[in-house]
Amino acid sequence: MQGNGSSNGIALEDWVTKFDQRNPGKEILYLNYGAIDPVMTNDKCSYWHFRFDASVDMRMAALTTFMMSRPNIKKVYLINQDYSFGQAVAAQARTMLKEKRPDVQIVGDELVPLLKVTDFSPYIAKIKASGADSVITGNWGQDLSLLLKSAADAGLETDWYTYYASLVGGPTAIKQTGLAHRVFVVGEGFANSAPAEAQTFETAFRAKEGMGLWYPKVVNVMHTLAKAIDLAKADDAKSIAAHLEGIKVEAFDGGDAWMRKDDHQFFSNLYIGSFGPLDPGAKFDEEGTGWGWKTVGTVKAADTVLPTTCKMDRP
Repeated sequence: MQGNGSSNGIALEDWVTKFDQRNPGKEILYLNYGAIDPVMTNDKCSYWHFRFDASVDMRMAALTTFMMSRPNIKKVYLINQDYSFGQAVAAQARTMLKEKRPDVQIVGDELVPLLKVTDFSPYIAKIKASGADSVITGNWGQDLSLLLKSAADAGLETDWYTYYASLVGGPTAIKQTGLAHRVFVVGEGFANSAPAEAQTFETAFRAKEGMGLWYPKVVNVMHTLAKAIDLAKADDAKSIAAHLEGIKVEAFDGGDAWMRKDDHQFFSNLYIGSFGPLDPGAKFDEEGTGWGWKTVGTVKAADTVLPTTCKMDRP
């Protein structure tokens, strides 16, 4: 199992494929919960790789569908990390905004060195000067936290549409900006809006680990893997892979989910969350901020299905 980032994931997918070709009878699987470069289930697809996270283009499709309903968006600035994932986010944002919101003007498109920038104030100055009312970013880790911190220091008041604002450090950085419910993230579910069974799991997880469940998709991985093993009545890679293809499950955060046989891409509902003060009755804040995630949009799994160019070699 492996998640972020896609540069590592692409290398790992290639290695696993070559290993399995060279070692018949000793095959292994790569279960991917966070490397989301579209190429991994398109031109570089592999029989031994199964992705349980929505790809860059699936997530951007969900984000831009949500953005279609927000007439306040007029000018968008793109800022992303300069590697395969960040480049894919920028490319898909341009393509999908043109299709869904041709009235929106893209006023900047910036790529930043991955995890090397310690002061984002020059980038924030550019965003401010552009007149952007919204920013799309796939930044994660310190590249997101420091970006938001610089925005807060400069008094930049834009909406933020993100892939990973819910991960470690993101909630604290958002609270520092003071932009209640103006930072959005696309994900497979949020604790305060989850079904009762998932909220029970979340409560137990937080009590044990002292932190929120950042990755509900990992629960989907384990539930799906367990079902495939039960169906196969075996735990070798070839038997499991055969039963993972086309498997159907209920997603941890609700709704039908399945693994497409053609390219081994998992599909489940995607949700748009915004971060701000907890609504009455909401139980889960993040990082001790007193703020939490609220679901403000839902995209059904069937509406996230995109075509694939995968031509898979099967054993």
